[in-house]
Amino acid sequence: MIRNVNPAAPVYKTIKGEIDLKNILGISAYKLPPLISINQNPHIHSEHCDHDHESTSNHYEIRGISSLQVSCPALDQAHLDKLDEWIRAILWENRIPGSTTSNSEVRVLRCKGAFTSTTGIHYVLQGVQSMYEISELDAVAADSFGVVGVPEVGKIVLIGKGLDDNVRRSLDSVLA
Repeated sequence: MIRNVNPAAPVYKTIKGEIDLKNILGISAYKLPPLISINQNPHIHSEHCDHDHESTSNHYEIRGISSLQVSCPALDQAHLDKLDEWIRAILWENRIPGSTTSNSEVRVLRCKGAFTSTTGIHYVLQGVQSMYEISELDAVAADSFGVVGVPEVGKIVLIGKGLDDNVRRSLDSVLA
């Protein structure tokens, strides 16, 4: 029943709930153990295990999800418009603008960003799957939230699948 809910959850055989605390404290709960093949029997961890229970991949990486961060210089209106067009293409069409190779695996699940225009207006990008918004950061509102100075070089972060060097080059070309 546990495997149906969470196939990656380690299962420990206990008697009267007695378990070594090393199995439940400091276990890097956001990391999964190695994947179990369909043909393998589920492994039950015990004091007789002779392998390492640590995994170098987390559950996002196992599912093919990664992140990409790109620095964003101050943008003039033409570059702001190009950025908006680029975001629409990548979110709505799962297409990398300007790429000569097709990557049908690209899918942005989340995008975030903070950047400044050449006129000094600060912008915030927020997006989840196909919905996104680029909004001006009101200086009065920023002061009321205790925002102290927006950095000169902004950042755009994408989280999703297929975020490779083609995506980075495409976004860099829009921002350059």
